[in-house]
Formats: sequence, structure tokens, C-alpha cells
Amino acid sequence: MIRQALLIPIICYLALLIEFALSNLFGRWGDPHLLLLVVIFFNLYSGIRYSLWAALWAGIMKDCFSTLPFGANILTYIACAYLSTFIRYYAYERGSSLSKLWMVLCLVTVHTLVMGSVHVMIFNESHWFEVLGTIWLPQVVITLVVALYVFEKLRDVARVLKF
Repeated sequence: MIRQALLIPIICYLALLIEFALSNLFGRWGDPHLLLLVVIFFNLYSGIRYSLWAALWAGIMKDCFSTLPFGANILTYIACAYLSTFIRYYAYERGSSLSKLWMVLCLVTVHTLVMGSVHVMIFNESHWFEVLGTIWLPQVVITLVVALYVFEKLRDVARVLKF
């Protein structure tokens, strides 16, 4: 229990580094949403407590490099953690890859919509068609492509570290 709580920030930090490196190497179409996948994984693997802990750390780390006010990313990741719990209880079939991909699709969409709404609240303008075409579509495509692989590798890490 303590081991997991201490290792979640390290896993989030490594996911942020990989996300940043992939974003710099490949641009928008090579930037999977790895921090959100970490939050989803801990919800599926360990439950809401560890998912919220991962969401808090993912939000803090993302907020450190964001141009939005501090807390905007924390808000969106925690909202996604709660929504992933809701989806897990009502629309998730345990062991189904399609169900995991459905959850990833829903949460990337919600994350994009919440971040767009926060942007509108702060800056009083947003171009939703540009958000959907230049932010949502690339993130959904590349995150769905790597999601199952990332979940498998995170499961292997969790088994080695005896979560």
C-alpha cells in the first residue's frame, strides 16, 4: 500500500518524460496521452484511491509546464479518474480489450472537452472545430493505438513491483 503510493509519482514522472519526448520527436500526431493512461490503469488495477493519487500527481506535473492557471490539469485528471470509476462500474467488461479502448476513447474526449471549457472560462474564447481537429483527433488516434501496449507494460511493472 505504501509502496504503491510512493511509486505512483515516479511512474507519472516517467510517463510525463516519455510523453514530452514523443511530442518533441513526432509532433501532435505522435503524442499519446500517457498520463491519462496511467490514471486509467490505476483505476482498473487498484481502484479509485490510487487512481485519484495518480490523477493528482499527473495534474501537478502537467500544471508545472502548462500555460493555464495552476490546478486546471489537476481538475481535469481528477474528473477523468472519477469518470473512469463510473465507466468501470457501469460500462466496463473485465478482461475485454474493446472495453478498455472504449474507456480510453471516452476519457480522452472528456479530458479534451474539460480542458477546452477551462480555456473558454479563462480566456473567453475557443474555436471548438479547431480543438476537435487539431487536439482531440490526434490524441484519440495515437492514444488508442498505444493504449493496450501501455496497459500491458504497466501491468508487468505492477507485477514486478508487487502492487
